[in-house]
Amino acid sequence: MCSSFRIQNPVVILRPSCSLKDGAVLWRKHGADVSYWSVIGGEVGNYAFVARFDRIEAYGRSLASLGADPAFAEFQAKRLKAGQSEWVRSNLSVQVDV
Repeated sequence: MCSSFRIQNPVVILRPSCSLKDGAVLWRKHGADVSYWSVIGGEVGNYAFVARFDRIEAYGRSLASLGADPAFAEFQAKRLKAGQSEWVRSNLSVQVDV
């Protein structure tokens, strides 16, 4: 199971006031396998922050845990105040065996 968030303007995202690494640390703390991708086809110039989970239940627990974490609320508030809220879209995907 994979949740991805498409992000515009990486310069804004990588400002030192609120780094992408801070977000990754918080998602990992709550059970996600996190990665960051440069989009090279379709929405070229955007980036994807991807959080992977073994099962949809783990994703749900992670979201509930993040929502209750004061450090995540502080991270989100800092990110919004710094103008780091440019969000293109998000997706929820499951792998299909072929």
